[in-house]
Amino acid sequence: MGRISALNDKAKGGHEDSFEVSRKRWGSVPNFYRTLAHSPKALHHIMELSYELRKRWREDPERLRLMQLAIVKPSMMNQCLI
Repeated sequence: MGRISALNDKAKGGHEDSFEVSRKRWGSVPNFYRTLAHSPKALHHIMELSYELRKRWREDPERLRLMQLAIVKPSMMNQCLI
């Protein structure tokens, strides 16, 4: 089964604004975002969801960590089960 490759910084497209926002917010562009960038709308929505949840749960680090794992876990799966 093939894998979806992550976009590098030189790639051009609708994801460029989201990459810039990621760099400003967190200092880098995570590989999960680079892979999701094949669909700029999906990338934008995931980034906004993550940002809003971080703002709300900043005072509760344990809950924030659980949220991060819930978002990232699907990307860690090696095989599609559908």
